[in-house]
Amino acid sequence: MKKTLILLSALLVLPMTTHAHSVLESSTPAEGAVVAEPIEQVVLDFSAGIEQGSAMTMTMDGTAVDFSEVTVMEDQLVGTPAEDLEDGSYVVEYDVLSEDGHPIQGSLAFELQAGEEEEVTEEAAETAEPEADEAEAEEAEQTEASDMDQAAANDPEAPAENSGSSMTLIIAGIAIILLIAAVVLMRRKR
Repeated sequence: MKKTLILLSALLVLPMTTHAHSVLESSTPAEGAVVAEPIEQVVLDFSAGIEQGSAMTMTMDGTAVDFSEVTVMEDQLVGTPAEDLEDGSYVVEYDVLSEDGHPIQGSLAFELQAGEEEEVTEEAAETAEPEADEAEAEEAEQTEASDMDQAAANDPEAPAENSGSSMTLIIAGIAIILLIAAVVLMRRKR
């Protein structure tokens, strides 16, 4: 009977411990992407929260690229390059500590080809009239404000993250109650 109880307890607790491990879900830029616009930040999105002290490094064609700042924000690791990135092949390596203490290491690669687009943009800016630039800037601001409003209204992920944590706590609570009930029943039978 005791062996069955111990096995049952292990089966209830085991899924809760493995659920908390974080994995890299997505990144900006994405793995294998060819990026045609300048990159201001490298963002790694994980499936669960990560701890302070998590880090990332980046190289371009084998040469180290410095970050001015690497920040942990709940389930994201965000790196801001210290200087504008040149065109080339980049590799980002990360060393992250999951909320449950599980270390996660990995890398992703992408290619930056923004130089051609920058030249075209500079030529267009030189030939455009100042009024057209003002109209574009105003339209861009309106689009950005609209996108922000829409993103705020359509953010179903925030409650979903909390519901995952809540579900884990509920399962843990049920497991503890069942374990206590089993111990009480075993003592009464004696």
